Amino acid sequence: MKRLTILASAALLSLSQFSLADVSPWQLEAHDEDKDIKVFTREVAGSELKEFKGVTHIKADVNAFVALLKDDPQATSWMHNVIVFDVKERVSDEETLIYTVNEAPWPVTNRDTYIRSIMTADANGVVTSSIKAEPEYAEKNEDYVRMPSVNGAWTFTPQAEGMVEVVYQVHANPGGALPNWLVNSIVVETPMETLTNLHEKVQEEQYQNKIYAFIENAKQSTELVAE
Repeated sequence: MKRLTILASAALLSLSQFSLADVSPWQLEAHDEDKDIKVFTREVAGSELKEFKGVTHIKADVNAFVALLKDDPQATSWMHNVIVFDVKERVSDEETLIYTVNEAPWPVTNRDTYIRSIMTADANGVVTSSIKAEPEYAEKNEDYVRMPSVNGAWTFTPQAEGMVEVVYQVHANPGGALPNWLVNSIVVETPMETLTNLHEKVQEEQYQNKIYAFIENAKQSTELVAE
């Protein structure tokens, strides 16, 4: 329980690198009514790239989303423009260090970085997968532009009637110079396409009927305290 609390605090700190004074209010940028996907963006002081937040609702078990996130070989099949997703280090069942490459349209150079992912759960069964770039983890690859920072999270919140609210929120520094048209499209297309793919991907049979100890332990720890 203590480790979960520490990791949860670390996740919150990684998402709180900007004070409220450094960001503007969320603005709705796109809405897919058929799949119930909304994409919001907001300005971040000192950054040319906006922060994005994609929100949707999917009928599935929270464990299924965790199973999908843990299925490393499948990441490139549903995460928009991710062409390399290679786990370099497994610290624990809930913590991994991943090398990623994101495809950019010609003539823009593809971006790469190393990202630490930490999963936590709370007493209500809410699962958060925080992501934070560690660009100095290994030497730069001359074929790519290294992304100096990526901070964000996936949050899966169980709701009534078997629904789960999914929030995909990220702010990144892509590094180098990017044309304005690409900057503006990245923050809308990335969450919209990724969440669209997620709707179908998470329903696949291999992700069903899973149970993860860190989720169950978070629930049980609270129950024991209550007793």
